[in-house]
Amino acid sequence: MTISTYMSQRKKAPTGFLKEVARVVGVDHVSERESDLIAFSLDYWMYAIGRSQHGELPALPGAVISPASSEEVQAILRCANRYGVPVTPFAGGSGVLGGAIPLNGSVIINLQRMNRLISVDDTSLVAELEAGILGVNLERELNYRGYSMGNIPQSLYCSTLGGWISTRAAGQFSTKYGKIEDMVLGMDVVLPDGSPLHIRPVPRRSVGPSLKDLFLGADGTLGIVTSAVVSVHPLPAATAKQSYVFDSIETALEAVRLILRTDSKPAVIRIFDHEESHGYFDDIGRRVTIIFLSEGDPEFVELQRKVVDRIAEANGGQDWGEVPVYTWLRKRFDIGLGPTAMRLGVVADTIEVTALFKDAAVLYEDMIKSMKAVESSILVSGHFSHFYREGACLYMTFAGLPGDKYQYYKDMWAAAMAATSRNNGSISHHHGIGYWRRQFMQHEMGASGIDMLRKIKSALDPNSILNRGKLIEDGN
Repeated sequence: MTISTYMSQRKKAPTGFLKEVARVVGVDHVSERESDLIAFSLDYWMYAIGRSQHGELPALPGAVISPASSEEVQAILRCANRYGVPVTPFAGGSGVLGGAIPLNGSVIINLQRMNRLISVDDTSLVAELEAGILGVNLERELNYRGYSMGNIPQSLYCSTLGGWISTRAAGQFSTKYGKIEDMVLGMDVVLPDGSPLHIRPVPRRSVGPSLKDLFLGADGTLGIVTSAVVSVHPLPAATAKQSYVFDSIETALEAVRLILRTDSKPAVIRIFDHEESHGYFDDIGRRVTIIFLSEGDPEFVELQRKVVDRIAEANGGQDWGEVPVYTWLRKRFDIGLGPTAMRLGVVADTIEVTALFKDAAVLYEDMIKSMKAVESSILVSGHFSHFYREGACLYMTFAGLPGDKYQYYKDMWAAAMAATSRNNGSISHHHGIGYWRRQFMQHEMGASGIDMLRKIKSALDPNSILNRGKLIEDGN
């Protein structure tokens, strides 16, 4: 199907709705232009990216609406409820599971105009920012003032604060600074009926179930986050870069496990398997590599460097110096290989899961074996990218040259999710659920968990306005 065919089949938003919304945001910020509809038709879900290169789009929005404030978002949602118009929030479009695809003729609420740093509180080490700010601009604004948020995902240049909250994201420096749920102290949310919700920023509260956590990882199905107050930290005064080569994933994981049992918390820890070490680090060959990056106060960093060195070498690690860390730092934001491969006929994607240390090595071996067994696979590799004292996130990459691309893609995901379930893992660590992963939610949460989420969704969004077809909904 060609793009022109999709345009002819597009479900248009009601004229009355668009006129009312235009009075709220201004006519220049309501678009039905073909270029805008196509630009907001999909996110960075790799399979959809691949199909779009052949003129096939997963959906087209009824319109693209770009508000500039929380009050405008409130007015849009109230209007959407009156007209029965579904709405999909969109900002950076970096989600990799179809979470921002405007299913069933949804109109897009584009949050990119809501991109300000509102304030920085040096005494409390917190900052307030609008949800549509790009991660790279967020960091530039904070760095200029001597701070960092510490959430540095691979998608830093194309993801937003609101997107991080929506998918329960985690950045590359998460072992020291935590994940997005550790950083967000409060937020302003517009509920599906257009009501505003203010969650006051404090370090912790004991006032019943956490309302904040309803929106962390909800894929924009329960409310639209318009701003948030997050913790920040002063830019580090010192850094230490270390790497070690090991014979196996098992010995590498054991070294990291023992390091984290001490008080050491390097900002970055990454274990690359034989395949990825060979591809990333030219001089290492097919061995397992760990890189560590510690930062902070100079005395603390030096002490941590010594602890890492002592435990890594005691567990069979060979010191490989700073060069692999610099290599990773240079390549870490490159997200262009996947679309390039898809354009050449390769089907590729990444899958991140998580498990306790007792299961991590076996999970890795099972995922490698199960995914390689899928016909037409040409590459399956993995690395451990985020760590806790209790366990780690395993990040898999796959590629194949199948005849039936969609069947191969489905089979690879099914093999990965089955292996995760067999080894006591969770099906997602930081990419969220979106559209594609919702099919596996029953296995993750069980019938009672899914039923509870459905009841929450129904209570907050009885007209099913927000982000249909994501997380648990069928999209109809």
